[in-house]
Amino acid sequence: MSTYIIGLYQSGFVASYPARCEKDDSGGGLASGYINFTTGNGDALEVIQEYQKTANYTGGFDKYIGTLKKLAATHSSSTAGLDGYCDLWTKSCKDPNFFATQIAVANSRYQAPSLKYVKKLGIQYAVSRSVLYDTAIVNGPKDTSDNIGGLVRATNAMFTKNTPGNSGSMLSINGVKVDEIAWLKKFLQIRLSKNGAGDKANVNGYLYIIKHGNYDWDSPVKVPGPDGKIYTVRC
Repeated sequence: MSTYIIGLYQSGFVASYPARCEKDDSGGGLASGYINFTTGNGDALEVIQEYQKTANYTGGFDKYIGTLKKLAATHSSSTAGLDGYCDLWTKSCKDPNFFATQIAVANSRYQAPSLKYVKKLGIQYAVSRSVLYDTAIVNGPKDTSDNIGGLVRATNAMFTKNTPGNSGSMLSINGVKVDEIAWLKKFLQIRLSKNGAGDKANVNGYLYIIKHGNYDWDSPVKVPGPDGKIYTVRC
């Protein structure tokens, strides 16, 4: 379920859309795949390098590797030297191994780091896990101030006394008990203040889910997309 909701905010589609590839409006160069792997931050390069190891790979991306390494090293928004890249990305998605590689890289690069915070915090609900995974993608998976680790610390610092709630899950934060959904709302508030208007659709989407009380996704989830329409997401 989380994969589909994250895909909705990254690509604008409820279903995973691994074949999409276009110019990244946020300055990441070219963005492609279901979570917007970009040429500027190196995760697109990682996908391609892992795909090169698979059985059906035919060598099409080899000519881009040098350029992708340079772009990733400087976090460049340039698309110079990438003529034909998007067409090849889309074509490569006919190979199931390419989408499987996208999932594997997303899991190792973003989901695995987010799960460390899930475990450390004692998170119980699917919506909270999804928010942390989404945050690792949007803000980065590291422990620095603007990445997921910094946002978690900033949120924890806001709680100095017991904070009850109705979610049924209590976290232990700074030696006090904090309702999980109260913590999650504060986390989203801090994330939005860090990221600004460009993150509003993501944050509002999760707040909509929270408002409607579907914390653990044991039923289809209704969520507003970036276009403002309400989508029903099913596993």
